[in-house]
Amino acid sequence: MSNVSSESFLKAMQNLLQDKSDENYEAFEREIENTKFLSPVVIVNKNATNDLQNSDVSFVNIEDGENNKLFLAFTDWEKFNKFKKENPFTAIDATLKDFHYMLTVIDTDAKGFVINIGDDALFIPRETLV
Repeated sequence: MSNVSSESFLKAMQNLLQDKSDENYEAFEREIENTKFLSPVVIVNKNATNDLQNSDVSFVNIEDGENNKLFLAFTDWEKFNKFKKENPFTAIDATLKDFHYMLTVIDTDAKGFVINIGDDALFIPRETLV
């Protein structure tokens, strides 16, 4: 299955995961600005549009071991489907601007979002967006 996020973003993320240098942080920040992700949602109304600000969409989040809520972002369908398993989730495209909306309007208590929860996960804290 194909990536949703660009190859340049995936490379910048991998570089940051391997080496948290200032140079890699800067490259990652440049790339994430223009990146699309898959964000899991439950469509409450089947006639709803594919729009993050539609009240007929329920956003999927998780809680970590300290009960902190986190939204989820996936870079490709394979990683999303590993998370989805048998749950009734679907995914909509989301950008950094959309995650800002989730953290400032949908759930102001959420601590951030996680890209590709699992093996190569990267946590993006709320403070970096708000």
